[in-house]
Amino acid sequence: MTNPYQAQQPHDVYGQPPVQHQPAEWPPTAAGIAPSAPPAAPSRKPLIVAAAALAVLLLAVGGYGLYDRFIREDTGVAACKAMREGKKADGSAKGGGDDKLTEAEYRQARRVFEDSRHDDIREHGTALMDLAWQMSQIPNGQEMGALAFMGPMTMHMSGLQTACANQGVIVTLNTE
Repeated sequence: MTNPYQAQQPHDVYGQPPVQHQPAEWPPTAAGIAPSAPPAAPSRKPLIVAAAALAVLLLAVGGYGLYDRFIREDTGVAACKAMREGKKADGSAKGGGDDKLTEAEYRQARRVFEDSRHDDIREHGTALMDLAWQMSQIPNGQEMGALAFMGPMTMHMSGLQTACANQGVIVTLNTE
């Protein structure tokens, strides 16, 4: 006779037999899975290269700043010295006669003052060059229109003389 109360095998609701679980080893080594090696220490070479590149960059920027600030003569001060010696603002000799200012000469002379580190030289020098350019553009026969520029011209000429004197360059604009 068979036992009607015989233990039945458990099964899930879908009628599948239960899966037998075996305890696994850790880390798993079965089925061709090998334990991984410990992570290698990160290389310091990229960090050293980046630090060296940053140091070179800082030295280059600092060197240029030192050169620009203390070694190279300021363009505005150089223009003051040229005017003191009776030359054009860019240092070239003045031409004789009634030379009309060309656009290239105007831009070059204005750039000399624009590149100055000194605010007062930059302000008065560029304004003086702008006025000279405007006066050179007055058509023949209408020279009386230049009288309108006399006030600003006087103000910026004396301002430029003062700015040059602040840098140790005395400019006299008398053409005796």
